Amino acid sequence: MSDTTRLDYQELRTISPKAARQAILQILKANKGKVSQTARTLGITRRTVYKAMAKREAGDLDDASRAPKVVHNKTPKEIEEKVVLLKGKTNYGPLRLKEELEAVYEISLSEHTIRNIVRRNKDILKNKKHKPHKKGPRPFVDWYSAKPFEVVQVDLKYVVDQKALSLAQINHIYTHKLPIYQWSAMDVNSRFKLIAYSDEKSWTNGLTWFLWVISWLRSHGVSHQIIFTVDHGEEFGGKSWYKITELRKLLSGFGCKLIQNHLKHPEENAHLERSHRTDDDEFYIPRILKITNRQEMFTEAFNYMYYYNAVRKHSGIDRETPVQRLFKQEPHLDARIKYVPPLLLDNLSVSLGNWSGYHLLAYHLNLLMRTLSSEFSPAQPAVRGYQVPRSTFARNGHTRSCRRDRLKRRSVRRI
Repeated sequence: MSDTTRLDYQELRTISPKAARQAILQILKANKGKVSQTARTLGITRRTVYKAMAKREAGDLDDASRAPKVVHNKTPKEIEEKVVLLKGKTNYGPLRLKEELEAVYEISLSEHTIRNIVRRNKDILKNKKHKPHKKGPRPFVDWYSAKPFEVVQVDLKYVVDQKALSLAQINHIYTHKLPIYQWSAMDVNSRFKLIAYSDEKSWTNGLTWFLWVISWLRSHGVSHQIIFTVDHGEEFGGKSWYKITELRKLLSGFGCKLIQNHLKHPEENAHLERSHRTDDDEFYIPRILKITNRQEMFTEAFNYMYYYNAVRKHSGIDRETPVQRLFKQEPHLDARIKYVPPLLLDNLSVSLGNWSGYHLLAYHLNLLMRTLSSEFSPAQPAVRGYQVPRSTFARNGHTRSCRRDRLKRRSVRRI
């Protein structure tokens, strides 16, 4: 009676076909080449043993491909080569490759066919792998030794915050179609603050806000480098390495620098975050129910900003107002800097030019120069001559109706 354990060929094959055939050849060698005895030992047919011997002669013990040897509807080789060539040059996906093939070569292929062609030729198409940008440590920002407007904290406030406002106040904002986002920038030295509003939280509005803050400060005498500190919101670039890089290039052209705070560390923008609570306690909570349209919102916000910067004394700066602290250190600045208009960024970003996504960066220089030359020239006071356009805080429907009325009046005058 034999005490040896029988080797289960089928179980071994499920693990590795190559290892199963190697076991056949080893037992065949132990049996001195006797095929029948090897087959009985493993519980397989002699044909399986002969097949393992044939594969050894061929030099490959793995299973052969089950793909058909002849494909009648296969894409012609010359077309497949064009797909591979175009993929290597552009690295487009199947849908864009389909459009490009139709436009360049007048070849119509399904995106599924293109996908399969790319998969078959993946060994040829060895694209460079994207290397994630290695973020270095955040540069140290010294708040206490910074001069006025050397360090400016920038953030976005969600006005309809349920932790701050009541349900009635939130419903009032939505009912009267008031802006729900407040864009803020604060100087850490003097606590001087600028705000704007928008209906959308977007990358374009974020760029518009940076350009507006820079143009306001530069036009009122701030000439040194400005360091902006921001969080990881998508409106300021977020996790996009490309957006952050392009934004830093944009700001560097105007003598400014951008520093991203650590993720989920709001204390690195502590002064501005604390001021948001003041906005709720002293502006939105007591005043929002009295505001019924956007023009009133502009007036109330304008008055609040004047109160915040020029009237309200801050305990963090020895019971002085931001304007007092600012002009004590920088007396050469234009006195009109304290009249900050809280603009609506949605309309501003559209009216300045062809702004859409990354195309905004291509126009930033002309746009800022046009803003500085037209609205903040020395001949035209920045505040005294400033008039809020009707379209700034108007809905699009009202704007179109005003345009139609103007066209009607012109046609009547011509008649």
